[in-house]
Amino acid sequence: MDKKGGMKKTGVLILTVVLCSFLISCASIIKKISVVKATDEEQIIRDQVEETPVPSATAVTATAVEENKINEYTIQKGDSLWKISRSYYGKGALYPSIADTNAVNNPDLIFEGKKLLIPASKAAVLPVATKVVPANVKSKSGFEYRVSSNTRAFGVGEKLVYAVKYFNVTAGIGVLEIENMVEINGRKVYKLGALAQTAPFFESFFRVRDRIESYIDIVGLFSWKYTKKLEEGTYRANTAIEFNHEKATALKHTGETYTIVPFTQDVLSELYYYRTFDLSPGKNDEVYIDVCADDGKSYQIVVKKLRYETVTVEAGTFDCVVVQPFLKFEGIFKQAGDVVIWMTNDANKVPVKVESKIPIGAIYAELQNATVVQAR
Repeated sequence: MDKKGGMKKTGVLILTVVLCSFLISCASIIKKISVVKATDEEQIIRDQVEETPVPSATAVTATAVEENKINEYTIQKGDSLWKISRSYYGKGALYPSIADTNAVNNPDLIFEGKKLLIPASKAAVLPVATKVVPANVKSKSGFEYRVSSNTRAFGVGEKLVYAVKYFNVTAGIGVLEIENMVEINGRKVYKLGALAQTAPFFESFFRVRDRIESYIDIVGLFSWKYTKKLEEGTYRANTAIEFNHEKATALKHTGETYTIVPFTQDVLSELYYYRTFDLSPGKNDEVYIDVCADDGKSYQIVVKKLRYETVTVEAGTFDCVVVQPFLKFEGIFKQAGDVVIWMTNDANKVPVKVESKIPIGAIYAELQNATVVQAR
């Protein structure tokens, strides 16, 4: 292999290790992880997917007296209007009724010790915004979209920063981030971003700036759009794919159309989809995921749960579930079980460590710091 080819492969390996943190699970003593709350819009969507329909006004409480009763509540540390609404009404999405009653202009800004008037259950109604993303919408053709059983493992604002190490030297930095929510085809989606770059010391030898974006359905957690931009030394490559799940096709930016399995993932969204699975003992020991590769071809991976163990990285010490992905059919990675991933063994399932074996030694991606969204 020539020098140019060798450098190109090194750059690809850096990106692969960071993104191949597509499967992991750990949890425990947190040192460099901050926790934020999901946005109110996310909570509305999650409620719609995971909670039972709001009972009729006469069924919300046991008696007519309770139905018409206005309660007073003192805000406690850690409260949110969504949390208070769920406590009183059984559904967090009814929080606007509390906000309107108390003239709260910013529902994310409430203060400990302040008293709130809680409207009677009969007066609490769902905001119109909940109709934006039907939980199990059917298209005009009758196509029914998938609904995920867990949408709370992550959310807008999550940011995971990794050090990519080779022979215990930090050669690169990787960042996985849920940047915001946008709308595609009338449905709300998360915009995911992944960045891999060389560490400052190595910039003069070989510069890497690889950027991937994925747009994943909030309700069904499948991919709608995927883009990749590679800058590795003098090498440049761009890819863009849009998915049509009703027609079971993937349209590449070059104009080719490929057949896919409906609700397929791209090579970034597969990580987030896997994080929603229950990885407790006896649950989901093997998970199969359909993925569309950069070249438009489909393949399937199987992620096997190996064991539970505690691991220490720069971000802290975590109780983890250790998993290993394999290709069921030949695909872009052509892996034979050479990647192992540690994920927090909690509701968030944050990837904290990835090990990828190479002909000489191994490359590690270890979590340096993170902001995660509170999962319930």
